[in-house]
Amino acid sequence: MRWLAAALAVAAACHEARPSGPQPPPAIDAGPDADDLGLGSAGGDPDEAPQEERIAAVEHAMNELAPVANQCWAVAASDDFKLGGTIRALLTIGHGGARVELTEDQPGDPLLAECLTRVLEAYPWAAPLDGQTIELPFRFTAPDMQNLIDRRMVAHRAQAGLDVAVLLDEKNSGNPAVGLIDVRAEASRGVGPRRPDRDELWVLTAPATVVIGKARTPLAAGDVVVVPRGASLELVATAGAPIAAPITATVALIPGGALGVARAGALPELLPSQVPAKPPVARVVAAASGKRYPRTGGATTLLIEQGPASLGILEADAGAVVPPHVHAKETEVLYLLAGGGTMTIGGVAIAVEPTAVIQIPAGVEHSFTATAATRALQLYSPPGPEQRFKTMK
Repeated sequence: MRWLAAALAVAAACHEARPSGPQPPPAIDAGPDADDLGLGSAGGDPDEAPQEERIAAVEHAMNELAPVANQCWAVAASDDFKLGGTIRALLTIGHGGARVELTEDQPGDPLLAECLTRVLEAYPWAAPLDGQTIELPFRFTAPDMQNLIDRRMVAHRAQAGLDVAVLLDEKNSGNPAVGLIDVRAEASRGVGPRRPDRDELWVLTAPATVVIGKARTPLAAGDVVVVPRGASLELVATAGAPIAAPITATVALIPGGALGVARAGALPELLPSQVPAKPPVARVVAAASGKRYPRTGGATTLLIEQGPASLGILEADAGAVVPPHVHAKETEVLYLLAGGGTMTIGGVAIAVEPTAVIQIPAGVEHSFTATAATRALQLYSPPGPEQRFKTMK
């Protein structure tokens, strides 16, 4: 439907991101009769459509609007998933669209309210509703935890040549174990030198050069820089590169917690007084050094097996099934690079796409069925579960 694509584009503009992929849906509640809907004539037109047609038109609209309201919730929940309560919208409908006034806003989230308002304004209201005023209730229920974030929904914050998108932290997932951010730095600025306030794994997505002490090491896409808390990290553009491309990376932070500094467009780091007298040293793990372990239906390439987290590349063939299982002590994070399928977490089936970030807390049963050839970064914190891939057949 053209209107749906347009409405999703409107919803996306609220957060400068493109919403896609299901999230825990809000419960959309519309009463079945005119009194409950606040249905009434704006102009007293005696030729208005019969009430039955108007109620049917409203019910049809609510059925179509429910998934888009869900997208609005998901856009807002990429910053904070604890969004619940009812939003009531009073609409005055005319030939040119609808004028919208929110008469109740329990969630109190400006992003959600703006997104829903703009979607309602963009919706092509049916002819029987022309000249009518309608009050529609949208009831949103916050989940206990959010397991899926679509990277296209996440806002990017920038300052001083650095662009940061917080994909995963305690605020938008409820899980403090692991944080995940995407970073883009202008080549002329680079990253650092800085000393992070927690352990970090930098997975490069474009070539760059890392400065460790006096050594400069060129990095390729896929290489990893392991940066312990307090170690110095500096990334610069590779000398002699024909084009000064930006430095880009996906960064895991352990623990995650609430990444307020990153949400402001900066990278968290230690104060000078907090730097250890003998700080640790960062190290490079080349993508080419990883060992690939094939198995029926896919393979896993292990890059890091020690420290605060393990890191590997998960591959799954189309149709491959990962049966239900539990990690007793470890949080698992998946950053999809390609493919997708159905992830079932705690008994809830969630469709995942190539831009999904998934977090599974310790002790929660989960499984996966690939509907396409899938490739993902896979992280466990603390390490341990990745060892089973070495003996799988």
